[in-house]
Amino acid sequence: MRSRISTTLAQLNKNDLALLYFTGHGIKDMIGDFYLTTAQSELFDNKALNTGTAVEAEFVQRVMKNAYAERKVVILDCCFAAAFADGFIGMDDSSVDVEAQLGAQDRSDKGYCVLTASTSTRYALEQDGEDLSVYTRYLVEGLKTGGAAPEGQGFISLRHWHEYVRLQVKTAAPAMEPAMFNRQQGYDIVIAKALVDAEQSYRKQVQKKVKAGRGRLRPSSKANLVQWQIKLGISAEHAKTIQAEVLKPYQEKEKHVKHYAAVLMEEKAYAYPLGNVAVAELQELKRLLNLRDEDVLKTEVQILGGSLLHEKGTSQYQPQPSTTVRQIQSESALSTSDQSSNSTFIFETVKVNKQGKIIEKIPGEAEYFTEDLGNSVTLDMIRIPSGKFLMGAPEGESGARINEYPQREVSISEFWIGKATVTQEQWDTIANLEPVEQLIQRKPSKFGDLKNPVEQVSWIDAMEFCLRLSQLSGKEYSLPSEAQWEYACRAGTKTPFSFGPTISTGLANYDGQSYQGTYGRDQNGIYRQKTTKIGSFPPNSFGLYDMHGNVWEWCLEDQYGKYYGAPTDGELRKFSDLKKVRRGGCWSDVAKYCRSTCRSFSTASNCDCKVGFRVMTIAPSTLC
Repeated sequence: MRSRISTTLAQLNKNDLALLYFTGHGIKDMIGDFYLTTAQSELFDNKALNTGTAVEAEFVQRVMKNAYAERKVVILDCCFAAAFADGFIGMDDSSVDVEAQLGAQDRSDKGYCVLTASTSTRYALEQDGEDLSVYTRYLVEGLKTGGAAPEGQGFISLRHWHEYVRLQVKTAAPAMEPAMFNRQQGYDIVIAKALVDAEQSYRKQVQKKVKAGRGRLRPSSKANLVQWQIKLGISAEHAKTIQAEVLKPYQEKEKHVKHYAAVLMEEKAYAYPLGNVAVAELQELKRLLNLRDEDVLKTEVQILGGSLLHEKGTSQYQPQPSTTVRQIQSESALSTSDQSSNSTFIFETVKVNKQGKIIEKIPGEAEYFTEDLGNSVTLDMIRIPSGKFLMGAPEGESGARINEYPQREVSISEFWIGKATVTQEQWDTIANLEPVEQLIQRKPSKFGDLKNPVEQVSWIDAMEFCLRLSQLSGKEYSLPSEAQWEYACRAGTKTPFSFGPTISTGLANYDGQSYQGTYGRDQNGIYRQKTTKIGSFPPNSFGLYDMHGNVWEWCLEDQYGKYYGAPTDGELRKFSDLKKVRRGGCWSDVAKYCRSTCRSFSTASNCDCKVGFRVMTIAPSTLC
């Protein structure tokens, strides 16, 4: 394998495309170096990898670097977590820094990108009865059918190829996370030409209608597709084939959910209540089917009367009393409701100097979609692009505490987050829906304006809100991870605040009057002594409001101290169920607690008039 790679790459010319595709297993040795294994790879008696029988990532990096071709792509269809194959054991951290191991060594080395079937902590999915894995199948399909090319475009770039495959894979196997590394260097590499013809045009129409129908074709969509088929001169048989190809990832996920439901019913009939062994086996089945807890929550509620409890120390499954008799929104209802299209909104953010004076007004725009909550109440979700940032406070930052160190680079995948914190109006609308896990108060807040952020809600309450919103919308909502929150707050900045080196009470709601209420050279301001309406202050560069002050915002993680050993890919870090993370500061805090990196902790059941939350989702696509 090493010889073939070297020989092939050495023969390439400047205008060639160097594409290295690997399917198999990835593994780290005892010192953390990453290797690609083959059928000939061996282990020593102590289960350590015989590195002479595998191909090290450093070798791939070196030969790709030395290849004369200007366009270089590495594609890895393999897992990076836990057990990679029989006898192969993952390291304790079960992770691989793909970009460090395989990314371009020289940042001036243009046109070099790495695509992977899943992130360093996720499994890639292989399916019995299929010649190709899910990831590879959609790689091939995107090129072969031209499905990866934007409508009317005669070529396929790496970006569009990755986005097409990611959408298909995430639909078929939601727990998989196809990733792109070194994307700034290789985003626009042209992979292949695409034939702009009637077939491609028809396929794009099918893709749009299936996406709008959340994995199904409505009767009206089918009727319209017949007209498109006639107009474009596509045969009925070929049109049927194209529709089947587009629908396949949705049908695969549905098949996995049905299989899980059948096993869950059998397990319940075998022994009930469920014990720890049964819960562990069912959790493993979810993982092997690449299903997330959210994907089968409705199924679990229908069969068990509540979600599957799998925390350590739970001796038996106990259904929640409030959920045993409950009407769950039907799958057909989810699949027939309209999906809002994405839009762009224009805004203006600002930059301040060390005295807190505005020195620049900066126009911006953000992509968003609107979630209809009912009763004329909506929720705007802003797209946050993928990227890297330095999480935590730099050494010497004024007001920084020990739990904000050490600063480290973190990679974040694209996600969508609330334009503002959840308002009392939005909370009341969702709280009026049927419970999923527990009851929540409809009007918990101390400060009464409907357009103000909801407060006096616990972390547990916020998670129930997310579950109800998920069922209502068909999307998967949650609280943001701490890394996602800080990335969204910073919005590309490295200063203590997203507006610059300091802040003022003209830009955020905090206590600017108290002793030490100011930050840096900022002047004293005002103290409003309560929350303010969302949108009262300028947004940051991502178009997000009130990331500094107003209310603390719950994050998904449990409490932990310093950042040593913390994830660098935006994944969660969990230690206990006692306390949860809060970020952003609030109306009664002084400025230093409103910095982008400031962290606070509180018990999951605590309700406080200083604490609210905003929601996030991975993508605006919906469950089928």
